[in-house]
Amino acid sequence: MPLFRKKKEGSTSTFQLLNQNNTFFTPFGNNISKSDVVKIAIDRIASQCAKLKPRYIKKANDKTVKEKSGKLSFILKHQPNEVMTPYQFIYMVITTLLMNDNAFIYPMFDGSTGEIKALYPLKPSIVEPIIDSGGSYYLKFSFDSTDSFTIPYENIIHIKRFYHTNQIFGGSSSKGDQEALLKTIQINENVLQGIDNALKSSMQIKGLLKMSAMLSETDKKKQLDSFNEILKESIRNKGSSIIPVDLKGDYVPLTTDPKLIDKDTLEFLQSKILDYFGVSVPIFHSKYTEDEFNSFYEQTIEPLAIQMSEAFSLGLLTQNEIMRGEEIIFYSERLQYASWNTKVTAIEKLMGLGIMSLNESRGLLGLEPVENGDRRLQSLNYVDATKANEYQVGKDDLNEGNN
Repeated sequence: MPLFRKKKEGSTSTFQLLNQNNTFFTPFGNNISKSDVVKIAIDRIASQCAKLKPRYIKKANDKTVKEKSGKLSFILKHQPNEVMTPYQFIYMVITTLLMNDNAFIYPMFDGSTGEIKALYPLKPSIVEPIIDSGGSYYLKFSFDSTDSFTIPYENIIHIKRFYHTNQIFGGSSSKGDQEALLKTIQINENVLQGIDNALKSSMQIKGLLKMSAMLSETDKKKQLDSFNEILKESIRNKGSSIIPVDLKGDYVPLTTDPKLIDKDTLEFLQSKILDYFGVSVPIFHSKYTEDEFNSFYEQTIEPLAIQMSEAFSLGLLTQNEIMRGEEIIFYSERLQYASWNTKVTAIEKLMGLGIMSLNESRGLLGLEPVENGDRRLQSLNYVDATKANEYQVGKDDLNEGNN
């Protein structure tokens, strides 16, 4: 039986299904993974999201940020569960989300201490939303192994995509939005099969050997075998594919002209699949500029980072903890993808404002940290706005003017 951190009010003996006509979540369109374009597009997103760094922090007065210590912080930073690293964990969560428009994560807590033990990405075969007599929401997860668990919705980390039709699930009609994508994939597959068949047909029958006499099937086979042997002998000994034919036979060549799909059509079909996932062609081919990656980050990666930050905070923290300024943030290091000149310019600006330490600056340039490198330096050209007049005219002049 799953272990929960929080208890819900209401009677769990009076469960009822919500909108019974159409509220089941069934992963739809798993066949999209058979497309190499889909696999690569999902990998491009998941591998970048997996570089995000989840941190358990606390804000004080909406200004000071302090990272919390403890088991939750360790799980987020080092080991979400027994078999996954943080990179692998996030990669699987994002891949599941892109495949099914929903991703569910189960936080397991210790039944006696209430301390979190692990985070598990779930791969259910079907999910049913349930509400009890007290108005509390639950999700019933069923798996291929026939096991099923009913878990309070507030104890599940739920990430959604294409969230517009159902109030609980992402996707269309609780089944994902892969139907439109599958149409494009099917067309693309038909085109590729057509190219494959055209190439195969161009390598098959090249000509006919016309016999001038009425021959039995046995004699026809003998003539064909003789023709093939003469052809092989001519190629082997003389390096030629031309052979003499007597009056009994006449070779009639067949012209094959396979029609291949033009490049623009293939690129159009591929771009429709990439647009569905928010992956540009340069990102897909890993040949992007700084501006192209920044666009990909803002359009595709950053929204996922924001949603995960919100979902993990609500799923792992209590209301009191959140009200005290505690939250989970998925940080990114976007400038790692910037050009050298951009990095140097950023360091000059950020270090002067006291935002970046020496070691953070060295890390941005790919250099290892140095001793005492956590110090922050700040330019004297920047002053507190409330004290600007004191620096401009001098504190003594202000005092004289007040006398």
